[in-house]
Amino acid sequence: MPARTAVIAIDVQNDFFAEDGVFAKAGRDMSLARERLPAMVKLMARAQEIGLMTVFLRQVTLPGGVADSPAWLRLKVRDGKSPDYTLTGSWGGAFCDGMTPRKTDPIIEKLRPDAFHRTHLDLILRANGIDTCVFLGANTEGCVESTVRSSAHHDYYTVVAEDAVASSNAAFHDASLALMRNRFLVASSDEILSCLTKAAT
Repeated sequence: MPARTAVIAIDVQNDFFAEDGVFAKAGRDMSLARERLPAMVKLMARAQEIGLMTVFLRQVTLPGGVADSPAWLRLKVRDGKSPDYTLTGSWGGAFCDGMTPRKTDPIIEKLRPDAFHRTHLDLILRANGIDTCVFLGANTEGCVESTVRSSAHHDYYTVVAEDAVASSNAAFHDASLALMRNRFLVASSDEILSCLTKAAT
């Protein structure tokens, strides 16, 4: 039911997509992210147009790395990139062009890949009677898969928009999608919007 569905954008931020972002500067292949970004923007915009609840998740790194434990810092720099991506208040931490929250759209900041981990996401969804979550964003094998798993573990119907998720590692992206197809609902943006639009009429 559309009234019980939220479309949730995961980390559609400059550092994960832009040519001048931290991931690109670390030598990551951003072609898939750039290719999929228009589908992400379109899906969120259309969801807003038809009156669905839309939620914007934002990965943050606090100044001085004060929220980065030694274990988390090791994970962040395992492939040689700077740990200072999506710094609070930075251009890299801002949403990509076209990802525009409405005044009523929750913006939830998270310090770890799983957006349910020590955030208000679950509380906000339940307060609005949501039982179905549709996810898009980056990175597929990281924050997307972590949040998708957690969504199911929190007893939400969980849907992944397969053409609106991306990674800077195509092999990991493909492997993650293969796993999620086996465990969760995975469909194209057009299929998802068609179902929701029909149900709303």
